[in-house]
Amino acid sequence: MKISLLLLTWAYLGLVTISMTVSAAPNEISREQQARKPITVTIDAFQFQPDEIMIKRGQSIIFINKDEVPHTVTPDKNRHFIPSGIIKGGEQHEVLFESVGVQDYSCDFHPSMRGRVIVK
Repeated sequence: MKISLLLLTWAYLGLVTISMTVSAAPNEISREQQARKPITVTIDAFQFQPDEIMIKRGQSIIFINKDEVPHTVTPDKNRHFIPSGIIKGGEQHEVLFESVGVQDYSCDFHPSMRGRVIVK
């Protein structure tokens, strides 16, 4: 009888430990997902707004074109991210930043439109 009670107690404690571990896991994932949540940059009046932004490695930026004309998000000489291609007025495009460092970019159609992403 004592052995049964002892086994039952250990089984109960094991289930409590598993339950606590399982319930803690989603919170940690949520924090990690929050840290990697995409940032928004608008393209408005022929400007990237904000024109400089700091993000974490593996995070992405959603570029939303509020102008009526098309724009691009094209990295400078040393490509560290994939160019957006044409983003028509009213459209958006998500760009992933996987390389740490300063990532300068511009619009192919309007070279005076410049932006900078600092990836930590």
